[in-house]
Amino acid sequence: MVKNNRSDLRINGLGSSSGGSYNFVQINGKGDVNGDLDCVDLQINGFGCVHGSVKTQTARVAGKSEISGDLRGQEIIFGGMTEIAGAISANRIENRGVLKVSKDCGSETFSSQGGFTIGGLLNAGKIDIEIYATSRAKEIGGEDIEIRAGDAFGFRKFISSILPGLQLDRRLTAETIEGDVVYLENATVNTVRGGEVEIGHGCQIDAVEYKKSFHKDNTSIVKEVKKV
Repeated sequence: MVKNNRSDLRINGLGSSSGGSYNFVQINGKGDVNGDLDCVDLQINGFGCVHGSVKTQTARVAGKSEISGDLRGQEIIFGGMTEIAGAISANRIENRGVLKVSKDCGSETFSSQGGFTIGGLLNAGKIDIEIYATSRAKEIGGEDIEIRAGDAFGFRKFISSILPGLQLDRRLTAETIEGDVVYLENATVNTVRGGEVEIGHGCQIDAVEYKKSFHKDNTSIVKEVKKV
């Protein structure tokens, strides 16, 4: 992806444009891009919709945004509320708002200080999640997984100004979580598998399978534990 022979695209206020190849794409206010977008840098502020898939190096998405296809990039930072109808693939994903992905979400590192819903697999080498709002994924897999409850007061004040009435239950739900090292708080999971597994406070787990070590907080419920 190079900048040669590419123009910039800026939509300010209310406007729309066709998709295509660009250097820098910026949407301020309310803007629509109709078609697939291939760019070097993407910034969305306010309300932005891309009616297609996006390929970029860096993306910073704030306010309320929608992408009707897949999102691929190197570094992607989410704020506000973002809906992706397809899948996400990136080297680094950082979520500081409410993220909804209909399919899989894969990256080298995934960090979240907000809430998310992922319809498929969340897969990353390093997963670092602070739960500030209701979070869900069908499956979570990685090498080093740390999921803990965050202090929701500041986040609640911020996100309520954008989305009044949003459910801000600090709990993560998943069918399976599997990693080399796993630490969980405030999680409801059917099956947890890992080499080293630590279940912190506020968890409800049906089954844990571990290889090296297992520890559990007294406030959590684990119905079945098995060393494999």
